[in-house]
Amino acid sequence: MDENTESKKIRWKLNLFDIIFIACAVIAAFFLLRFTGQTAGSVSVLPSGSQETIIYTIELQGMIDQAAELIKPGDSLIDKVEKRALGTIVSVELVPSKTMQKNFYTGDYYATVIPERTDAIIVATAHGLVTDSQISVDGFVIRVGARVSVNGPLYHSGGFITDIVRG
Repeated sequence: MDENTESKKIRWKLNLFDIIFIACAVIAAFFLLRFTGQTAGSVSVLPSGSQETIIYTIELQGMIDQAAELIKPGDSLIDKVEKRALGTIVSVELVPSKTMQKNFYTGDYYATVIPERTDAIIVATAHGLVTDSQISVDGFVIRVGARVSVNGPLYHSGGFITDIVRG
C-alpha cells in the first residue's frame, strides 16, 4: 500500500506559466520598493536644506463677498488638495475683484469690476525647508505664480502665490 501512495504523489514541474508568474512578482516587488523610496539595503535621505520662516502672499480671486469677510489674521491655511498645512495668516486685504474685458468696437482691453466678488490678498507665514532649488512648506512647493487652493476655518478658495520673502 505504501507503493501506491508514493506513486500517486504529484511532482511539481516548472513550466512557462510558472516562469511568467515569478517574473511578474519580481518586477512588481522591484517597482514597489523603488516607488516607496526604499530598497532592501538603503535608507531614503531627506533633502539637505535649512528650516526658515517664510512669509508669502496669496491672492485668492473671485471670492463671494461674505466668504472673503470671514478671513481673519491668525487663521491656519490648509492645502485643499493634499490636506497639508500652509501656515498662518498674518494680514488680509480685501479689494474688489476685477477682470479684463475687450471692447469689440475698438479692440482695446479695459479692467472692469466684477459685482459681488472680492479678491483677498493674504500674507501668510510658515516654517519651511529652503534648499538650493526650492522652498517647501510641509512638502508643498512654494513658488511665485504657483496655483494654490486653500481651506480656512469657514471658507475655501483658489488663487496664486504672488510674493515670497525668506527669513
